[in-house]
Amino acid sequence: MAKKTSKASFLPLLVAAIAILISVAIFFLTRSMADAFLWHLIAYVLTPLVVALCLGWDSIAQRVGKGNDPWFSANASYSLILRILTGASFIAAFPHIVSMATDIAEILASK
Repeated sequence: MAKKTSKASFLPLLVAAIAILISVAIFFLTRSMADAFLWHLIAYVLTPLVVALCLGWDSIAQRVGKGNDPWFSANASYSLILRILTGASFIAAFPHIVSMATDIAEILASK
């Protein structure tokens, strides 16, 4: 009986895309809020950190899959898309960095 081919997981790509979407949604939802430092901090952690961890997750999972299973089908396009999303995540994190810096500057200026 022939063994079925195992494929690279789509899950890291999905988690990374959802993290970026949540980060962008937080930015638009908190545009009119005065003290949204915690929301921006959460979005900042979600964006570059979670997406970069998903890139590592995909890389490790595909490398382990190739090593353990001779029928493993790696998908290089997932890795490429995750690299692009990692770069885009730093761009998506920039407004959160600016908002957090503005909040910190307002606190320091009032003292």
